[in-house]
Amino acid sequence: MKYININKIIILAGALAMAGAHADDRLSINGFGYQDYRQANANQYSGADSRGSWDNNFLGIVMSGKASDRDTVWAQVQANSTEQTRITWMFLDHRFNDNLSAHVGRVKFPYGLYNEFIDNKTLQLSAIEPSAYSGAGDMVYDAYNGIGLDWTSGSLFTQIFAGNVYNPPVPTSPPVCSVVGGCTANPPTAASIPAHSDRRLIGGRITWNTPQEGLRFMLSANGTQGESNVVSPTLGQLYMEERAMLSADYDIDNLDIKSEFNYHKIPAFSGGTGVISSAWYVQGGYKIGLWTPYARYDNFKADNRYASDPSYYQKEWVLGVNYKISDNLNARIEDHFIHGYGLPVGAQETPLNGGKTNWNMLAAQVNFMF
Repeated sequence: MKYININKIIILAGALAMAGAHADDRLSINGFGYQDYRQANANQYSGADSRGSWDNNFLGIVMSGKASDRDTVWAQVQANSTEQTRITWMFLDHRFNDNLSAHVGRVKFPYGLYNEFIDNKTLQLSAIEPSAYSGAGDMVYDAYNGIGLDWTSGSLFTQIFAGNVYNPPVPTSPPVCSVVGGCTANPPTAASIPAHSDRRLIGGRITWNTPQEGLRFMLSANGTQGESNVVSPTLGQLYMEERAMLSADYDIDNLDIKSEFNYHKIPAFSGGTGVISSAWYVQGGYKIGLWTPYARYDNFKADNRYASDPSYYQKEWVLGVNYKISDNLNARIEDHFIHGYGLPVGAQETPLNGGKTNWNMLAAQVNFMF
């Protein structure tokens, strides 16, 4: 837990809790987190290697305060094993009526199903999120700085938003593996800078709660103005980057089924061919008493031009089981049977053409919320 600063979280939560005791119940504080173990028999990815590590953790505090009958301030402070303690999002929500609200500030990114609870593992079925949400795949964002509108009309829930992408600090301590240079134990700061950065953003999400109980569909899309950081020949070149996701969710009684398709397009630089990446998954779980066995299939392509190169794709079966210890505490264990290593390459933890095509990753996790 090299980067996590629990003291800051505890001090902040304690101070707000004492303030809330005198705030006529206008302040609400909740928390959640997890500790997990990850081990991979080949390729280094997401804190997993052949030795295994318990040094994967997260602690988040979510706070809301009523400024008035129509205005609520929301914020989340988080810390984990790879980043400094930071504010994930913080915004003011103003409710015009029961159907329409607006928000301004750093807002949680409304994209797909998992982004509704991406940090709270207790509410997820598996320990490691689908590849469609992996930061290594550059498919989704944490939050945006800007404004947004939420509108409910019958069975439809519509969200539109605009602003700038929030890019959290990029850790530079772990080894970085470049495309041409291999891995370096102590990389310079510049090694952690992506080849492009995203700026202006506009997007939306529409959710349809169908007449069939527990069944909903969701369409998410956004465009960002990118700026190339590649020194030659495209430094400073601007372009429009596109993302879209189609989601389906059926959650009723003991059955939980989800499937999503995520699409990402970066246009051509200086007459090049551009990049189109995609990811999709199907996931299902069934609750049997305190146990929930589950399975998932993931398919990720970092660049459709190299569909047959294992450095650019990743296909995996995930099999696991979750055990509910209490309403606020659960534990799970899962195994990933993986073909290809596109995500370890995308995370710069395994070099291009330097990984093992067929490999396994084991994850065990304890989750809590309060």
